[in-house]
Amino acid sequence: MPKFSTVRFGELDYQQRDVIHLPDGLVGMPQLRNWLLLEMGDDIPMKWFQSLDRADFGVPVSHAWLFHDNYEFDVPASACRRLQNREPGNLTVMVITTIHPGGVLVTGNLMAPLVIDTETRQGLQLTLDDARWSLRQEIDYCKFELAVTGQTPENAGQTVPTSSGALRMTAGASETVGV
Repeated sequence: MPKFSTVRFGELDYQQRDVIHLPDGLVGMPQLRNWLLLEMGDDIPMKWFQSLDRADFGVPVSHAWLFHDNYEFDVPASACRRLQNREPGNLTVMVITTIHPGGVLVTGNLMAPLVIDTETRQGLQLTLDDARWSLRQEIDYCKFELAVTGQTPENAGQTVPTSSGALRMTAGASETVGV
């Protein structure tokens, strides 16, 4: 079993099947291609996205529904091919999250979501050109509190059909639309 030493979590044992590969890395950090998704604690509805290429770098990530009820975007067919995606239900969206000093403000980058195929373990960071979304969208603290207590809001898994012929991702689900 491989081991990896991190600044934040110390030495980690992991299995190769747990590695998420981002062939393009993150925006501005193309060399960071191999990642682990780590639990931050049982009562925290966030995960830690830890780079295996740089022991001192990781970011908190959260589910998109914690930030916006109607968050949605299309994943181009070319991106689905790069993810080796065969089943839309295998795609999940994570939002890079910032916990500001003192923890009094939590924001998420809705302009550059992470899309990960949970089966192939391939991921991409998309950059969206959509005025509806913010680089610093404040978290919905009521939803965050629900998540802390193990509850999920009803709208966490809605899909919105379109006629674009792309794969439509919404705050908590995905579905193939059009042909």
